Amino acid sequence: DLAQAAAVSLGHVSNVRVGLLDREWAQVSEEGLFLSEPDALLDEWRDAYEPPVSKRMAFYTTLHGSAFEDAARQVLRSDGEASLAAFASFSAAHWLAPYGRTGTQYFYAHEAGLERLQSGLKLSVSSKGENVVVSILKDPGLLRDTEEPAPGAICTSLVQTYLDLANAGERGREAADHLRQEKLIWPQ
Repeated sequence: DLAQAAAVSLGHVSNVRVGLLDREWAQVSEEGLFLSEPDALLDEWRDAYEPPVSKRMAFYTTLHGSAFEDAARQVLRSDGEASLAAFASFSAAHWLAPYGRTGTQYFYAHEAGLERLQSGLKLSVSSKGENVVVSILKDPGLLRDTEEPAPGAICTSLVQTYLDLANAGERGREAADHLRQEKLIWPQ
């Protein structure tokens, strides 16, 4: 079930399971495998994190404030389909657990999502002074696991947002810590 949900091989799931058990981050009970040390796993993941392979594209839009938010939510609305694009980094954190502020909006997308973003947000290519950054994913798999904290506000998952913020520089680490305290709480 896990291999199918994650779109990975059974062997990969088995290797991850073995790795979690070897590091004592997971245990096996009668109900199955469970994370016993989620904070230790997340700390290690954060420290070893490398952003997904993508092509970074910089744009400028004249839309701002509520006009930008309304247009972005309209573009991101999935209508039951897999997400074509999602708010990322500080932009996702704005919806999930507001803390850091930046004048730049961030998105992950695949090619079809980029086209929708360009049209709906009136994006023009910018070599400097950009206020929208879109990372075109080589593997759009991370768009399968998104959050929707408000209608149409499709955001990267809590963990993906945390990892991106923790590695964003500037005030990203503080924003990541805030998100973790507010949303990444594990049942004991």
